[in-house]
Amino acid sequence: MPTETRPTHEFARHVGEAMAEARWGDVLDVVAPDVVTHIPAVGDLHGVDALAGFLLETAAKTDDGERFELIDALAGETHAALYFRITATRQGRAPLDNLTVHLARLDGNRIVEIWFHNFDGPAVAAFWA
Repeated sequence: MPTETRPTHEFARHVGEAMAEARWGDVLDVVAPDVVTHIPAVGDLHGVDALAGFLLETAAKTDDGERFELIDALAGETHAALYFRITATRQGRAPLDNLTVHLARLDGNRIVEIWFHNFDGPAVAAFWA
Protein backbone atom coordinates (compact mmCIF):
# COMPACT_ATOMS: atom_id res chain seq x y z
CA MET A 1 0.00 0.00 0.00
CA PRO A 2 1.76 3.22 -1.08
CA THR A 3 2.31 5.90 1.54
CA GLU A 4 2.15 8.99 -0.68
CA THR A 5 -0.29 11.62 0.49
CA ARG A 6 -3.86 10.87 -0.55
CA PRO A 7 -7.22 12.11 0.70
CA THR A 8 -7.94 10.86 4.20
CA HIS A 9 -11.18 9.06 3.32
CA GLU A 10 -9.55 7.13 0.47
CA PHE A 11 -6.64 6.25 2.77
CA ALA A 12 -9.02 5.08 5.52
CA ARG A 13 -11.03 2.93 3.11
CA HIS A 14 -7.85 1.30 1.76
CA VAL A 15 -6.68 0.47 5.29
CA GLY A 16 -10.13 -0.91 6.19
CA GLU A 17 -10.24 -3.04 3.05
CA ALA A 18 -6.74 -4.37 3.79
CA MET A 19 -7.93 -5.35 7.28
CA ALA A 20 -11.05 -7.02 5.86
CA GLU A 21 -8.85 -9.01 3.46
CA ALA A 22 -6.35 -9.90 6.24
CA ARG A 23 -3.53 -8.10 4.42
CA TRP A 24 -1.84 -7.26 7.73
CA GLY A 25 1.51 -6.45 6.13
CA ASP A 26 -0.17 -3.68 4.12
CA VAL A 27 -1.86 -2.38 7.27
CA LEU A 28 1.33 -2.39 9.35
CA ASP A 29 3.20 -0.62 6.52
CA VAL A 30 1.17 2.55 7.19
CA VAL A 31 1.40 2.36 10.99
CA ALA A 32 4.03 4.61 12.58
CA PRO A 33 6.86 2.73 14.32
CA ASP A 34 5.99 4.46 17.61
CA VAL A 35 2.19 4.06 17.34
CA VAL A 36 0.22 3.94 20.59
CA THR A 37 -2.77 1.58 20.54
CA HIS A 38 -5.44 1.81 23.26
CA ILE A 39 -7.35 -1.46 23.72
CA PRO A 40 -10.09 -1.97 26.32
CA ALA A 41 -9.30 -4.68 28.91
CA VAL A 42 -5.75 -4.91 27.50
CA GLY A 43 -4.28 -1.45 28.02
CA ASP A 44 -1.93 0.59 25.90
CA LEU A 45 0.44 -0.99 23.42
CA HIS A 46 3.53 1.00 22.42
CA GLY A 47 5.05 0.51 19.00
CA VAL A 48 4.20 -1.29 15.79
CA ASP A 49 5.87 -4.50 17.01
CA ALA A 50 3.57 -4.60 20.06
CA LEU A 51 0.55 -4.10 17.79
CA ALA A 52 1.72 -6.85 15.42
CA GLY A 53 2.25 -9.17 18.39
CA PHE A 54 -1.26 -8.45 19.65
CA LEU A 55 -2.73 -9.28 16.23
CA LEU A 56 -0.82 -12.58 16.11
CA GLU A 57 -1.81 -13.45 19.68
CA THR A 58 -5.52 -12.84 19.15
CA ALA A 59 -5.55 -14.77 15.86
CA ALA A 60 -3.83 -17.72 17.56
CA LYS A 61 -6.54 -17.86 20.25
CA THR A 62 -9.35 -18.32 17.71
CA ASP A 63 -10.40 -21.51 15.95
CA ASP A 64 -9.70 -20.10 12.49
CA GLY A 65 -8.86 -16.40 12.84
CA GLU A 66 -10.96 -13.29 13.05
CA ARG A 67 -13.08 -12.06 10.16
CA PHE A 68 -13.36 -8.31 9.64
CA GLU A 69 -16.32 -6.96 7.67
CA LEU A 70 -15.80 -3.29 6.83
CA ILE A 71 -19.14 -1.55 7.28
CA ASP A 72 -18.00 2.03 6.72
CA ALA A 73 -15.02 4.36 6.76
CA LEU A 74 -15.34 7.89 8.09
CA ALA A 75 -12.61 10.49 7.86
CA GLY A 76 -11.75 14.04 8.77
CA GLU A 77 -8.49 15.91 8.31
CA THR A 78 -6.50 14.22 11.09
CA HIS A 79 -8.64 11.28 12.19
CA ALA A 80 -10.31 8.30 10.56
CA ALA A 81 -12.82 5.82 11.96
CA LEU A 82 -13.27 2.33 10.59
CA TYR A 83 -16.56 0.67 11.52
CA PHE A 84 -16.34 -3.14 11.50
CA ARG A 85 -18.26 -6.25 12.38
CA ILE A 86 -15.65 -8.67 13.70
CA THR A 87 -16.55 -12.33 14.09
CA ALA A 88 -14.61 -15.30 15.39
CA THR A 89 -15.07 -18.61 17.13
CA ARG A 90 -13.12 -20.07 20.01
CA GLN A 91 -13.56 -23.44 21.67
CA GLY A 92 -15.51 -23.21 24.91
CA ARG A 93 -16.70 -19.64 24.31
CA ALA A 94 -19.78 -18.03 22.81
CA PRO A 95 -19.02 -16.88 19.24
CA LEU A 96 -17.70 -13.34 18.87
CA ASP A 97 -19.94 -11.00 16.87
CA ASN A 98 -18.55 -7.57 17.66
CA LEU A 99 -19.48 -4.22 16.18
CA THR A 100 -16.46 -2.01 16.75
CA VAL A 101 -15.00 1.32 15.74
CA HIS A 102 -11.27 1.65 15.33
CA LEU A 103 -10.46 5.35 15.62
CA ALA A 104 -7.09 6.40 14.26
CA ARG A 105 -5.18 9.64 14.61
CA LEU A 106 -3.25 10.33 11.45
CA ASP A 107 -0.11 12.22 10.58
CA GLY A 108 -0.33 12.38 6.80
CA ASN A 109 -0.62 8.79 5.64
CA ARG A 110 0.72 7.35 8.88
CA ILE A 111 -1.41 5.99 11.69
CA VAL A 112 0.11 7.36 14.89
CA GLU A 113 -2.52 6.44 17.49
CA ILE A 114 -5.42 3.97 17.60
CA TRP A 115 -8.38 3.50 19.93
CA PHE A 116 -10.59 0.37 19.83
CA HIS A 117 -14.24 1.00 20.78
CA ASN A 118 -16.35 -2.14 21.17
CA PHE A 119 -20.14 -1.87 21.36
CA ASP A 120 -20.40 -4.80 23.79
CA GLY A 121 -17.25 -4.63 25.89
CA PRO A 122 -18.25 -7.36 28.39
CA ALA A 123 -18.97 -9.89 25.61
CA VAL A 124 -15.68 -9.07 23.89
CA ALA A 125 -13.74 -9.38 27.18
CA ALA A 126 -15.43 -12.74 27.90
CA PHE A 127 -14.50 -14.06 24.45
CA TRP A 128 -10.81 -13.16 24.89
CA ALA A 129 -10.49 -14.08 28.60
